[in-house]
Amino acid sequence: MDLLDKKNVKILERADDWKDAVRKSVVPLEEGGYVKAEYKEAIISGVEKLGPYIIVAPSIALPHARPEQGVVKSQIAITLFRKEVQFDKKDATAQLFVALAAADSDSHLNALMTISEILQDEEKVEQILQAENEEALYSFFN
Repeated sequence: MDLLDKKNVKILERADDWKDAVRKSVVPLEEGGYVKAEYKEAIISGVEKLGPYIIVAPSIALPHARPEQGVVKSQIAITLFRKEVQFDKKDATAQLFVALAAADSDSHLNALMTISEILQDEEKVEQILQAENEEALYSFFN
């Protein structure tokens, strides 16, 4: 998958709350110059307004916002939190955050299709959630 740089794959122990998880999951994109600092705040604002729309499947969040909200160049970052992250809505939790920066409406679609194929396999998702290290986590997506 050409939109995933190995250095954008992280495993972290925990996040203070869902906002902290979103911020931490976007940090590799920000550090790599793929998004501006305001991008993560745009994601948080969207979740505050619309609810946890970024939760796309059990244990999986896809933090993203509109291209004009701070995207410089398309890229993906994957962050696995060892401890589940609770959102404000009762049953909304996630461990795997696939942060997406899309510079336009279609350049990221192939990567999104690949990710959705991987994440539709419940057995593979279980393996991903148990990844021992960042190298192993990266290998699931490449």
